Amino acid sequence: MHDVVVVGAGPTGSYAARELARLGYEVLVLEEHPEVGEPVHCTGVVGVEVYRRFDLDRGCVQAHLSGARFVSPSGQSFRVAAEQPTALVVDRRQFDRTLARQAFADGASFLLGTRADGVTITERNALVHATCLGEPVSLSASLVILATGTDDTLIRRLGLSQKASPCMFGGQLFVQNRCLHEVEIHLSPSLAPGGFAWAVPANGHGCRVGLLACRQPRHRLRKFADALEARGAIHRNGAEMTCRTIPAGPRIPSYGDRILVVGDAAGQVKSTTSGGIYYGLLGADAAVRTAHRALRTGDLAAVQLAGYQHRWLERIGSEQRFGRVLRRLHAGLSDRDMEALFWLTRRTGIARLLGRLQFDWHTAGLLKLLCRDLLGLDTSGQREAATPSGN
Repeated sequence: MHDVVVVGAGPTGSYAARELARLGYEVLVLEEHPEVGEPVHCTGVVGVEVYRRFDLDRGCVQAHLSGARFVSPSGQSFRVAAEQPTALVVDRRQFDRTLARQAFADGASFLLGTRADGVTITERNALVHATCLGEPVSLSASLVILATGTDDTLIRRLGLSQKASPCMFGGQLFVQNRCLHEVEIHLSPSLAPGGFAWAVPANGHGCRVGLLACRQPRHRLRKFADALEARGAIHRNGAEMTCRTIPAGPRIPSYGDRILVVGDAAGQVKSTTSGGIYYGLLGADAAVRTAHRALRTGDLAAVQLAGYQHRWLERIGSEQRFGRVLRRLHAGLSDRDMEALFWLTRRTGIARLLGRLQFDWHTAGLLKLLCRDLLGLDTSGQREAATPSGN
């Protein structure tokens, strides 16, 4: 019998396995694919804070980002730049594999090509029913951590994540870079309703082209890639498109008897961009702390594990709530509205102010920008004293 079975060897699953193994627990990780890091769905752009906060290997960092160009439906643009790099482009395949190797080196075991089909909870343990290389197996553990990404099949069977925000749909291509020298963010409601499109050059020759929208990502991404290729920015060269469902906010409850849910499976993502690496690792860290306390006491009932959800929502919940407000406002814009916003931004100092935003905490910075810098209010809502002017 294992202390913990982790389902999913993505960043959140492998991080939780690594930390629990370092605490001395017997940990087994199940990964449905034959290789960790496959298939690659994520662009791999993370804020620098993720490396300051967690013990991560920098060997998979491909580029440092300090700015991006925002493009309107008609081609208006403005550049947002920070004094120092705020984000990194990582090789997502290597990122996942490095975390898995670290977990393995610290004592965690891995079963690849193993899909978890169900979990049975008893008073004494949790039985994970899985299919390993085509053969049925049952694995016993005191606790199960579900890091299954956007696949909610197993979670639904357990009656978890009953309350969830509407999902978005994302698509991505890895293509050849011809002349892109910086990140481009395209904000076009007709192209990417409720979301945005992007082109992220990395490693000199490669470029990640993607799109987030509330519907039809495949068709819309193809149209976006066609436009980039027509202007000579990229060359697709038969690149294969990947598409998936992406949570847009918390999925709760994220715990049950002998069960914790982490990462995308729990909706631990930024509501504005649906980026999930950093928030997922914050959730995994909260799960490790909760699991450690519960395993030490031997009490793994849902009431004992409930503190996990409180911890991660306390950390990112307010950011997610305001992010959903911003997303609803964005979803109501037309191309004409977006052109007006670009016109305003290009003729004011808004772009400069946007450069001050933290990569992983958009809403606090936007509130500060709106209240203090644009409306002249301090963070408590009081108007700042005007500077006297002499004649």
